[in-house]
Amino acid sequence: MPEAEKPGEPGTPENIWKSQEREEPTMQIALTASQLCAMSRSRERLNAFLFWAVAAVMAALAGAALYNVYTLDQPWIRVGQAWALGVIVYLVAPALHRGLARMGASEPCAHFLESQHEERRRGYLWIRRRLFLLIPAMVASWWGGGPLAQAKARGFSPSSWLYRFCAGPWPFLVAGAALILVWFAFGKAAEKAFRDAEEIRRSIEC
Repeated sequence: MPEAEKPGEPGTPENIWKSQEREEPTMQIALTASQLCAMSRSRERLNAFLFWAVAAVMAALAGAALYNVYTLDQPWIRVGQAWALGVIVYLVAPALHRGLARMGASEPCAHFLESQHEERRRGYLWIRRRLFLLIPAMVASWWGGGPLAQAKARGFSPSSWLYRFCAGPWPFLVAGAALILVWFAFGKAAEKAFRDAEEIRRSIEC
């Protein structure tokens, strides 16, 4: 009488099902030309939105920094604001200088998408490596009593916890923690851009 197959042996329905389950996450579905072109048009619209959004935010930050530089009396705060403005311009200006990224008339949609994701990855990493240039601005503003000056300008009572918070090292520590979180966020964004580019490459090869 033949011996019954054991559940763990190759060739059993259980093992075949498990092997298929393991392979499914790695299976790639090829994108059609129409899907790639639709994604390219969506990317162009997103590029336009981000260009004008970044330009507007940068103009607002520049206006606020210049206002502080010319109106505040504390020299360290003015130095910190001027330094922060210079760093922000240095970080964002290259992206604005490149302008709106549009697909060429004869450029394949897949090539445009792949290049866009790769450019995103390089841009995120470029900014990420230079984020800590903002630390001198943070130190100068805190050293000059920037947070405390803001608390006084808003009329906080010296006995309130917000006033005491601004008078201590906490604003600088919170700003440092936020900078570290932004540093990690740019790293994650670069990883996602790399995965998106790889997905486009694999869809072309399928």
